[in-house]
Order: sequence, then C-alpha cells, then structure tokens
Amino acid sequence: MNDDKAEKIVGTGPEDGPAQVSSTEDGPAAPGWLEPEVDKAFATLGLPADKLRSLRDSYIDCLASAPRGQDLDVAHDACRRGLLTALHSAFPLDDDRQQAFRLALEALESRLTADL
Repeated sequence: MNDDKAEKIVGTGPEDGPAQVSSTEDGPAAPGWLEPEVDKAFATLGLPADKLRSLRDSYIDCLASAPRGQDLDVAHDACRRGLLTALHSAFPLDDDRQQAFRLALEALESRLTADL
C-alpha cells in the first residue's frame, strides 16, 4: 500500500478518551441515586468537600465493585470500615458525628443491597 494513501488510525489508546462499553463487558456500576446519597452523608461531616473527594470516590468505587456472587453485606461492611479508618486518620471527628455518619452509610448500603 502506498504511504500517502494509507488511512490514519485514530483512537487507538486510552489517551483518546473512554471506550464505549459493550453490553458484554462487566464493569463497576451503581444506581444513579447512590452518589447523591453518599454526598448527603458526607455533607453531615461539616468538612470541605474537596478534601473528602478522594475518600468519597473510593467508597463509591468500592460499593460499585462489590462482587455480586458474594454476600453484599460483608463487602459493603468492608467498604465502610475502610472509609471510616481512612477518614479517622485524615480528620479528627467527635464520636457523635462519626456515629451519625456510620449510621447514614449503613442505611444507604442497606438500600443498595435491596436494590441489587
């Protein structure tokens, strides 16, 4: 083939943007209501949202990645414990606020389990 007539291949790597997910690909997924509910729970902490962004995102990813073949409650408990440990390390919270946050997370995890 002549080089000047060869087609240029475009879109060959991740730097070109996200690929379209096919119907046969498995990927983490969470219901649309989850993120706003997680945001509400995080808002009760009274901490700057930008400082909590990575913890929030990691928690949502963990919930969305929970293996459907396992006990979801066990997987969600692990996500919550990991979040609370990281949060406690990064921000000093009083016991009442931490307890309220934990209860809010447990409630949304119960709803998530029921929806799946």
